[in-house]
Amino acid sequence: MQATERISLRTTPQAKAVIEKASELMGVSMSHFILTTMYEKSLTLIQDSHKVSQMSDVWELSEKDSELVKTLLDNPPKANDELNKLLALSRDVADLT
Repeated sequence: MQATERISLRTTPQAKAVIEKASELMGVSMSHFILTTMYEKSLTLIQDSHKVSQMSDVWELSEKDSELVKTLLDNPPKANDELNKLLALSRDVADLT
């Protein structure tokens, strides 16, 4: 099949350097490396999502539970002391992303 579509993206200099090095190690262009790597990853994610959707007992809520979730989202309870203590712990956690 002939390639007719274009994908454009921006990245950091560090990420570009890593991708350049990896594509050199594979002996292919950066475009080929990015496309094949992301295509394979995308197929895997799609296949995994189908596996998860087949596990309906894990991901599907009963009608009663679904209504409870909707009610709690629409009318969240006020935070109690225990919740406030838990949330205070997260303030000291460093974001490493």
